[in-house]
Amino acid sequence: MAKKNSAKPMPLAVAILIAVGALALAAAFLIYLFDVNTQGEATDQSDVSFEQSFADESSLEPPPEQVIVKETMADAAVGDAVVFGTYEQNGNGSDGAEKIEWIVLEKFDDKLLLISRECLDTKPINEARSDVEWKDSTLFAWLNGDFMQTAFSESEMASVIENDGVKVTIPSAEEVGKYYEYDSWRAADATEFAVNNGARLQNGKCWWWLLDKGEIASSNSYVYFNGTIRTDGLSVDYKSVAVRPMMWVSSSAETETEHLSQPDVSEDASEEVSEEASE
Repeated sequence: MAKKNSAKPMPLAVAILIAVGALALAAAFLIYLFDVNTQGEATDQSDVSFEQSFADESSLEPPPEQVIVKETMADAAVGDAVVFGTYEQNGNGSDGAEKIEWIVLEKFDDKLLLISRECLDTKPINEARSDVEWKDSTLFAWLNGDFMQTAFSESEMASVIENDGVKVTIPSAEEVGKYYEYDSWRAADATEFAVNNGARLQNGKCWWWLLDKGEIASSNSYVYFNGTIRTDGLSVDYKSVAVRPMMWVSSSAETETEHLSQPDVSEDASEEVSEEASE
């Protein structure tokens, strides 16, 4: 006679506990994977905010109007571009600095508010992490010192209008919200030079600094790669955020960089050409 199976069925309560435990382990594993992926983006310079993807809603935003480069400040209207000053941009220092294009944000009487069309360089707000005021920051000192002297001639610098002791600055969150209505309009390119200096790119666009302090200690607000304004902030010493200078300029200002594209027609050069032609 065959023996009967004496094993008792598993109590329902025990089965439920085992199932719940398995689900908890699976959830913990997924959370671990998420933490590994997001923390991998952080750097030694900053507590980097979580990543965002492009919002599907951006496709519903109207595209910005086409930018037209005008030859003179006087002819330019809001939304046009003008050329003023030079700065290394293509990453090839051997061919000299390139002319800077600026977007006209506002035109008032005899002055224009300009912002660089592309982010020109990559700098922290301040070299040391601290709750620094804007005028005490190393970025403020660079913009109104080395950058000014590198980008502009003496007469061009004289055309930049000083406002409360400031000539060159960066825009505030309120200003970019005023002049760029939609997020996608704020998404900015960085020059090759800025990228070579460490500008962080996502989907071909860069992060760029804003004037406002961030919500966390020793941080500043910035524009995210998709154009959203991030007020949570990045640490002021974070080195991978690009710089988009802004300034007021006299409408009578004219660039002095046209000679950069002209051949050398000095008297000595002309004589050399003549001698070569006669030989």
